[in-house]
Amino acid sequence: MIAPRISTHRWLAVAACCLAPLALAGCSPASATTATVTSSPSALPACKAPAADGLPHSAGSITQTDTGVYCLGVGKLIDIFLTAPAGSASRWSEVQIADTSVLSYGNNGVMTAMRDETPGVVVGRARGVSTVTSTLPNGQSWTATIVVS
Repeated sequence: MIAPRISTHRWLAVAACCLAPLALAGCSPASATTATVTSSPSALPACKAPAADGLPHSAGSITQTDTGVYCLGVGKLIDIFLTAPAGSASRWSEVQIADTSVLSYGNNGVMTAMRDETPGVVVGRARGVSTVTSTLPNGQSWTATIVVS
């Protein structure tokens, strides 16, 4: 029995259809993200979820009383609400991020801060660990650690 002969054009079309997804998979953003995530051999520290705040856009929130180590996914948000001490005219400074390759500033334009409150939003950018800090004019500081995975 003789096998049917496939024209060169049809063979090229079949090969292109079969090989194109494989070639594109190597160039997709998902594969770049996977390479970034798996390239770090160091283990991340233990962390806990931030308090659920009920805001639909957020993974949770932390305040000036939260000084632990908190978990956050890549692309997820944590809201930060720092309230000035009672009876003080001083407010917390703007929230600072130690490592902007791990965390980035989110848009807090949709939040209305309460009186004497400094709001902030941070977004998990890449796997790793960073701190967020703020300071009162009297020198008192606040720090929390965020683990992005």
